[in-house]
Amino acid sequence: MHPDQFTQHITFGNVRERKIEEIWTDVSHPIMAGLKDRKVLLKGRCAACQYLDMCNGNFRTRAEAVTGDFWESDPACYLTDEEIGLGGI
Repeated sequence: MHPDQFTQHITFGNVRERKIEEIWTDVSHPIMAGLKDRKVLLKGRCAACQYLDMCNGNFRTRAEAVTGDFWESDPACYLTDEEIGLGGI
């Protein structure tokens, strides 16, 4: 089980070895724990975005691939600073 289809390098468990309910509720992996309450962990533009409730920070693996930080801003966000509510910061 992985966070999403693009984040294959992070594994939370194998459904052939553990029930999916057990994997899903096990927050011992910091990424799994973070994904359940990601808004407080997001950084940069994503953290300040007025549309965060809609996209939820999108795919974290892009941020990790570009910045090395899973919780950094999504570099593929196409919205301008003005559109997300930063007013051109």
